[in-house]
Amino acid sequence: MAPHEYTSLILDLGGVLANYSPQVQSTSLTPRQVMNALDSPCWHDFECGKVSRQECYAQLAATFTIDLDDWQLSLKQMMKALKINKELICAVRHLKKAHPKLRVYGLSNISEPDFKILQSLIQSWEIFDEFYASSESGHRKPHAGIYKYFLDRSGERARNCIFVDDKLDNVVAARLFGFREVLFEGTESVVRILHNLLERDAVARGMAFLRSQVGHLFCETTSGEKHKDNYSQLLILQNTGDRSLVTLDHKGRSTWNYFIGTPVFAGTAYPDDSDTTSLAMSILDDVSSEDKKLAMESILSHLSPDGLPYRWLDGNRPRVCHNICASVFRFFCANGRRQDLPAVYDYLCDMLSSKAYLLGSRYYESPDWFLYNLADLFSRCPADQDLEELRDLVKRRVSERAGCDQKVWDACLRLMSAQLLGLESRRDLECVLDAQQLDGGWEQCTIWRCGKEPIGMRSRGVVTAMAVNGIRMARERS
Repeated sequence: MAPHEYTSLILDLGGVLANYSPQVQSTSLTPRQVMNALDSPCWHDFECGKVSRQECYAQLAATFTIDLDDWQLSLKQMMKALKINKELICAVRHLKKAHPKLRVYGLSNISEPDFKILQSLIQSWEIFDEFYASSESGHRKPHAGIYKYFLDRSGERARNCIFVDDKLDNVVAARLFGFREVLFEGTESVVRILHNLLERDAVARGMAFLRSQVGHLFCETTSGEKHKDNYSQLLILQNTGDRSLVTLDHKGRSTWNYFIGTPVFAGTAYPDDSDTTSLAMSILDDVSSEDKKLAMESILSHLSPDGLPYRWLDGNRPRVCHNICASVFRFFCANGRRQDLPAVYDYLCDMLSSKAYLLGSRYYESPDWFLYNLADLFSRCPADQDLEELRDLVKRRVSERAGCDQKVWDACLRLMSAQLLGLESRRDLECVLDAQQLDGGWEQCTIWRCGKEPIGMRSRGVVTAMAVNGIRMARERS
């Protein structure tokens, strides 16, 4: 899916660029009374220019049994306490400077008298090309008339417009007309979303972030400590193909250790492992066939009674994980040694058929990790007829989970799985694109756990590398 080019930005006034509170002092009116009056039919008519201020106020006083002097004082206090969203205004100025062709419009439910009071202030912001008020159009959001009015007067096409509003009803109505809707839930998130929609090259931004962080793309524990490991570095390399981005620490053996430096964590020394070894052997292009053979022999000497590979290449640590079984099986299949792990094939098929993988594993909480490793297997062995049953199951399960939630890391895994298998995953692509941060990277997510220890490993580097790769592959296919 190629990125869409948006040419216009539509911003609401109240609740987005300017905020007022119904909390008033020195009057008998409660905030609830004020809000009810401002959302009443007669006030709506006032905003549409259908009744005068005097007519509106008189009807409000009669309908809500409120003192007219108190009502007028409340409105004056609210106007006086108006808070301008300077951060968003500044961000819009920068967006206009970065995108000279971008046109910015105001579209607000506001009466003519109130608009005249605020007009000079609005003009001083120097962000709007045009401003449309409900009092001018005779319609107010969320009614269809004001959207039609805007499109007719501006000459814009809805599909090319980004529509920002703090009211869900207004956003839903905009979506019905074909606008790209954004519900305002905070300045920081809206600015990020606008950047992502207008900055079309997410891949270039993501790669620029990774290059800016060379030497610092390590994991962090959920308790906030830096954590250096080979596994995260190999994942970044796998998804970018750029060796200059990563730091690897290989001890010169045929097998690999998860840790960079001394392999000690929480007071425990850790041996080499089949997971890191299998990943390294699968993606590094400078590994000799002899080292691969020795690595496979080491793995085969550490199998469970069921014929499944243990994580640790140490007889004193018998840990089985179905995600690691998938990783090891990928390594063996890619090197023509599938027959050496006969029990693993049936185990993986059973895991998919029963959907037991949805429960997660000892080390990998996300069920999408398991599917990703298997999808990567079939991108490496696309024509192996002996794997047909497993391939069909993987495709079915990946299709089932497409777009199933809004967890960014899980969406990255699902997006990559879909691309590796030639499947569609539009909702996951949208989720990943929406989550890109202003600096070009993606948010830090917990990507695996430490077995018995109540600690997880978080990374921006791994998430960003996989997001970039998934987006790149999706756009190359479109």
